[in-house]
Amino acid sequence: MDKKLNIAQTSEILGISNATVRNWIRHDYLSPLNIDSELFFDHNEVATLKKDIENGKIVRLNKRANKRNSDKKFIPKEYSGNNNIDIDINNISSFVTKSSLSINEAIFFLSINLLQREDLLHYSYFDELLTFNKGLFKNKYIQVILEDFYNSIQNFSLDKKYEELLEKKIPTHNDILGLIYQSLKSEGEKAKHGSYYTPKEIVTEIISDYVKDNQKILDPCCGTGQFLLIASDSISNPRNLFGFDIDPIAVFITKINLVLKYKPIDFYPNITCKDTLLDYDSSPLFSSEEQFDLILTNPPWGLHFENGTLGTLKSLFPHIKSIESFSYFLSKSIEMLNDGGILSFILPESILNIKVHSDIRNTILKNTSIKKIKKLGRAFTNVFTNVIRIDLSKKVVEENHKLEIISDSSYFIFQNRFLSNPDLIFDIDVNDFDSSIIEKVFARSFTTLKNNAEWALGIVTGDNNKFIHTTKEGGYEEIYKGKDVNKYFLSTPNNFIKFEPEKFQQVAPEEKYRANEKLIYKFISNKLVFAYDDKQKLTLNSANILIPKIDNYPTKVVLSLLNSSLYQFIYLKKFNTIKVLRGNLEELPLPLFSKTKNSEIVNLVDKVLAKDIDANVIDNYVFELFGITFTEIEHIKNSI
Repeated sequence: MDKKLNIAQTSEILGISNATVRNWIRHDYLSPLNIDSELFFDHNEVATLKKDIENGKIVRLNKRANKRNSDKKFIPKEYSGNNNIDIDINNISSFVTKSSLSINEAIFFLSINLLQREDLLHYSYFDELLTFNKGLFKNKYIQVILEDFYNSIQNFSLDKKYEELLEKKIPTHNDILGLIYQSLKSEGEKAKHGSYYTPKEIVTEIISDYVKDNQKILDPCCGTGQFLLIASDSISNPRNLFGFDIDPIAVFITKINLVLKYKPIDFYPNITCKDTLLDYDSSPLFSSEEQFDLILTNPPWGLHFENGTLGTLKSLFPHIKSIESFSYFLSKSIEMLNDGGILSFILPESILNIKVHSDIRNTILKNTSIKKIKKLGRAFTNVFTNVIRIDLSKKVVEENHKLEIISDSSYFIFQNRFLSNPDLIFDIDVNDFDSSIIEKVFARSFTTLKNNAEWALGIVTGDNNKFIHTTKEGGYEEIYKGKDVNKYFLSTPNNFIKFEPEKFQQVAPEEKYRANEKLIYKFISNKLVFAYDDKQKLTLNSANILIPKIDNYPTKVVLSLLNSSLYQFIYLKKFNTIKVLRGNLEELPLPLFSKTKNSEIVNLVDKVLAKDIDANVIDNYVFELFGITFTEIEHIKNSI
């Protein structure tokens, strides 16, 4: 078996999302094998972690690890928005669950209940209903929609319990069937398929920004039609609304929703059960020539594709190396837009700055003008990932094009500046005031760590339970994890190891660990945290090693800069990642101070290491060296 797993394989084995894998790295439950490229993990370590979770050794991870297998059910509060509605939905959901009724059949009978209430369907007795006699329907297409869905349900039962659903009180909501469907689906099923409903206010804002009558609008992952339903308030012709989804129940609900929304119009909704990524060109409703004025959606994130499907996607989208589902949907949607057409997607914030997503950032920059990026925070119930809204226009970007950034405040930045960033990072957190501060630092003559340092990863033992002890025994010495690294200092050691490199899975040359002086830093961190070591200590791979090799440039000066608030501000604004990467550190400027200034800084660092002064003294000295004003200092401290 391959000893190296990528993040998708790791999340599949542990039964968690990619975002949760990254979170567990941050908390030292998982340790990546490498530093700069795509995240990879040791198969043995992942298998051991899975076993420890299953055996209850790490209780706090059980809930997250079992999320994809969870039977827990909940109503998305951000979508229902009404406690009275929730009570009625829970009554229906409890009845369906306790009666062990099929979700397919339950939704079928509830839709009949709803259509009858809305005066679009009339029948006298149960058996008459299932004849699908045309005389029962006010709209001829309702008959087609119901009969098609009925015929798609295998082994349809006529359990009398289903008849009770025809009498249930169904509350008023523009997507009440969708809410009931969500309440019937388990948390595990939602997690596996990435099917989380977008808060109504987010959808409404997108619609109000862009939707105009007579536009052709598509939701390529339409679910139960949330975006299309709200867009319908501004669209007089329902034939201009299009949707795709792979979930047949969701597609059925969307059709019912649109028929209800446009009751006076006799039409068949342009909603089909197809895979946007694979089946778009072969759909009878669409063709490769079909283009859209507006594409709006919240696509699935971190979807695990079957091997056969993944192979096809790789051939269709060779420019997407990350195999991330939202990247495929974004790339395909750009293709489907008319020239000048607009796209608005809800996506995880990681698309902005994670290296693996440089592929889709490149696609965006080559093919679109970014209109707006808005930070939305944690927008979904039971989902802990920060999300953004990104709006794109399919047209060549002009040299002076600015996009709007909406976070705590609103401002505009030039899109073309992303092209000069490493990995095409969308550094949207840098506004004009931030830029003026950063420019002060880069305005001085400087060198960098690139080609001027030695680097080393911490040790990967392959089995920490076997090699790491919590007490110091004969032949054992201290070894430090990322959580043991503080600014300037290492914590009192809690872990010990016998250094037998031939037995470890991955180990740097011993001279790197035994350097006369080196810097040890947290690898998984959104902050720069560097400790000084002149005692030749060992580290595990959550704590990496930097040995500066710049003539007449003391290591302690590098230490003081990298630990300073000013450099933390620069790092946060330019990179903003959960990993402290060598490539990013190599871009930070190391000003060419005079010998006197270097001596003064070294003297201050020595006093901090001796605990004679507080590290804030160095922080203030660094601000002074670069002429940072009081207003700028306050801004920096508030930012970090």
